[in-house]
Amino acid sequence: MATKLKDRESIREILGEMTVEEKARLVTGGSSFGTVSMEKYGIPAALLIDAGGGVNLRQYLSNLLNTGVLKARNGIDGSMGTLSNLVYLMDHMEEPEKLDENERELLENFLIYLRKFVPCGDMPSCFPVNSLLASTWNPETILETGRQVGKEASAFGVDMLLGTPCINIQRDPRGGRGFECYSEDPYLISQLAYHYCLGVQEQGVVADVKHFAVNNQETNRQTIDVKISERAMREIYLPGFQACVQKGGVKNVMTSYNWIHGVAAAHNQWLIQDVLRGEWGFDGFVVSDWGGVYDQVKALKAGNDLCMPGPRSVECIVEAVQNGRLEEKKLDEAVENFLKVLLEMPVMKGRKYTDIDSEEARKAAYRAAAEGIVLLKNEGVLPLKETQGISFFGAYSKRFVESGVGSGRVHTNKTSSLIETAGKIAGRDRVYVDEIGEHTAAVVYTLFSAGQEGADRESLQIASRDKEEFLELAREAHGKGIPAILVLNIAGPVELLELAHHADAILLVYFPGQEGAHVVGDMLYGRVNPSGKLAQTFPRHLYDCPAYDNFPGENETVTYGEGIFVGYRYYDRHRIEPLYPFGYGLSYTTFALSGLRLSGEEFPYECGTFTVCVDITNTGDRAGAETIQLYLRDEVSVQMKPEKELKAFQKVFLEPGETKTVTLTLTRESLSSFDEELGKWVCEPGYFTVLVGTSSRNLPLSARFQAVGENPYAYGAETEYKKIARTPQALKVLLDTIPEEILSEEQVKRQTAYIAFRFTLKEAFETYVAPKLESKEAKELFGLLCKRLRQLDAAENRYKEEEVF
Repeated sequence: MATKLKDRESIREILGEMTVEEKARLVTGGSSFGTVSMEKYGIPAALLIDAGGGVNLRQYLSNLLNTGVLKARNGIDGSMGTLSNLVYLMDHMEEPEKLDENERELLENFLIYLRKFVPCGDMPSCFPVNSLLASTWNPETILETGRQVGKEASAFGVDMLLGTPCINIQRDPRGGRGFECYSEDPYLISQLAYHYCLGVQEQGVVADVKHFAVNNQETNRQTIDVKISERAMREIYLPGFQACVQKGGVKNVMTSYNWIHGVAAAHNQWLIQDVLRGEWGFDGFVVSDWGGVYDQVKALKAGNDLCMPGPRSVECIVEAVQNGRLEEKKLDEAVENFLKVLLEMPVMKGRKYTDIDSEEARKAAYRAAAEGIVLLKNEGVLPLKETQGISFFGAYSKRFVESGVGSGRVHTNKTSSLIETAGKIAGRDRVYVDEIGEHTAAVVYTLFSAGQEGADRESLQIASRDKEEFLELAREAHGKGIPAILVLNIAGPVELLELAHHADAILLVYFPGQEGAHVVGDMLYGRVNPSGKLAQTFPRHLYDCPAYDNFPGENETVTYGEGIFVGYRYYDRHRIEPLYPFGYGLSYTTFALSGLRLSGEEFPYECGTFTVCVDITNTGDRAGAETIQLYLRDEVSVQMKPEKELKAFQKVFLEPGETKTVTLTLTRESLSSFDEELGKWVCEPGYFTVLVGTSSRNLPLSARFQAVGENPYAYGAETEYKKIARTPQALKVLLDTIPEEILSEEQVKRQTAYIAFRFTLKEAFETYVAPKLESKEAKELFGLLCKRLRQLDAAENRYKEEEVF
C-alpha cells in the first residue's frame, strides 16, 4: 500500500515511491484552476482561484466544468478558451431572462452547487481594488480586508487565493492592470501589501503574491522582454515581494508572463533560486501565471514548481529526466515544495468557515472605501448639508463600476446605489436624476474610464463625449449658481486639467467595491470625512510621465530607461509639476504639524535605529485623519539618488482640537541603495535631510542628521586628500578629474587650500605610492602628478618648474 500524505515526514516516503511520470503530473496543473488529485497517495486536488477583490465565481465555474463536476449542453467545457462565454453568463446572474435555456440551467445548477458550501446562499463580497486599498495608507485596514476575503474563500472551498496581493509597480498610468496594483512607490507597497497576506493566511487559506517580476504592461505580455538595470530591480520592483515573503510569510509566489533580459520569468533561475529562495529564504512553492511556462523543463530547472493551467502533457519532463537534461532531484524539489504547502491548505486541514458573514464583510468593504477614496479638490462646497438636494448625471452615477475587468472581476449581487444613499439622507424628493430640480444644491457627474487585464490604455484621454457632457453640465450649473462635483470612477490617472478647472470638487473612487456608492453618498453629506492619499502621481499630461518614451516598447522589447526614477522620483528630478502629487489628499478638517525633533544629531547606522517625532493637531471643527509622511534626502552621495524618497509614514485619527505625537523610525535600510558594481546594498556616511509633511510636494518641516558608519567606498566628499593620495587608483581618479578652471591664477591665489593640497600630493606620492608601483605605472602616474603640480605652480607663480621635485 502506498504511503499517504499526512505530514512533512511523509513527503520523503512518497517521493521514494512515485514514478517520474507521477511526479511530473503532480507539478503540472490538473484543470483550469485546480491541481492534480492522486488518491493513491492521499493527495487531493487544490482549488486555486483569483480573489484580490473577492472570490472570482467565473473561474470557480470554469473549474467545475473543466473537471466534469458540472456539465453544459452548449459545448462550454470550462477550458481557458471558453472563459469569455462564462463572463457573459455571470454578467447576467441578476437578469436570467436574458440567458437562453441552456445558460439558465447551467447558472441554476451552479448556484445550487455553491449552496453546498455556503448555506445562506449569499454571493461573494466585492472589496475595493488595490489602488484604492493603497490609498488608505493604513496597514490595519488592509489586514482586515485580507481577513474577510480569506474567510469567504474558506467558506467557498477555495484553497489558494491568487493575487493576494498583486503588487507590481504602477510604472506607467497606461498599464491595463494598474488598478490591480498598489502604488508607484516600493516603500509604500512594502509597508502595506504584506498585511493582505497575513489577513488571508490567518483564515487557513494560502495567499499568493504576483506577478514576479517587472510585469508592468499588458501589451505583448507573454512575449515582451524587459531590459532593466539590477539597481532598478532591487530598489523599485522587488521590495514589495521581499516584504510579502519575509514579513507576510506568504506561501506562494506567482511568476509573471514577461521575459527579463531574454529569460522568461518562470525560467529565471536568478530570480527564483538566487533571490527569492537564496537571499530572501522563501520556503513556499512557486506557481506560474496561467500559460506563463513556455518550456516545462526550463521552468523546473529554474525553480518554478507548479505549471498552470492543466491538463498538459508531461512527456517532455519524463524524457528530460531519462536523458539527463533534468535532474530528478530538481523534480523532487518541486514536488516537495508543493506538497509542503498543500498540507496547510483547507483541502487537507479542513475549512475554518462553512458559511459567510456578509454583514461583517460589508463593514470591512465600507471601511476600506471610506479610508481610501481621495478628495482631490474642494472649493468649499463639500460637505453638503443633509437638507440640500443633489442632481446626479452620467450613467455611472446610477451604479459604479465596482471591480475591474479580468482576473480581478467579482461577480456578485452585492452592490450599493449613490442615488438611493443620497435619497435616504436628504429625502427622496431632494434627489434628481439627469435634471436640475428646485432643491438642487449641487450637481454630481460620475466619470468612468476603463482598465483591464489583457490590454493597456492607449492614452490618458477621457472620452470626448463624457468630457463635453461634464463641461456642459458645469456651465449650466454655474449659470444657476450651483457647484459641479466630479466623481472619478476610473482605473487610473487620466488627463483632468480642463475638467478640474471647471469642477468645484473632485472625488477619486477608483473601482470601490460593493460599498463604494454608500461611502460616496455619506462623504458628500459629511458623514464620512475623506482621508485617502494618492499612492500614485496624477500627471498633467501623458508626455510628463516617466516611461512616456519607453512604453510599451517596440519589437517585443521594452527598456526601463527611467531606471530608479519612477513616479514622484521622476517628477522631482525633472522639476515637473504634477496635477496631483504622490501622497496628496484633502480633508473636511485642517491639520497643523509642529515640533519636529530627531533622536540625535548623528545616526550610527551599523547598529540601532533612529527616530523622528512630530506633533500633529486637528485645527478644524470635525474629526478626521491625516497621514504624516517622512521623506529622506541624501545630501551628497557617490551614487545618483532621487531628490527624496518616502521612508516612513503613519495615519493618525484626531478629534477636533486634539494633538498627538507621531514617532517615525528609520533604520539602516532607510539610508541604503543598491550598488551594482559592489553587488550589495550600501550606506554612505554623510548628511541626510529629513522632510516631513502631508504629501510629496507639501513638506513644511525639515531637519538634518549625520549618518555615521563605515564608508563602503572608502572615499567620499569629506575624505582627506592625504588618504586619497595614499591609494594609487584614487589618486589617479582625483588627478584626472581636477577641473581646469580651478587652476587659474586668480582661483589659486584666492584658495590657499590648493597650496596645501599640492604639498600633500607630493608627500603622499613619494611616501606611499611610488614604492608600491611597478616602474612603468610609477612613471605614468608621476607624469600626471607633475603636470598637475606644474599647473598649480604656474598659476601661483611662486616656484620654478624644476623646483617641483
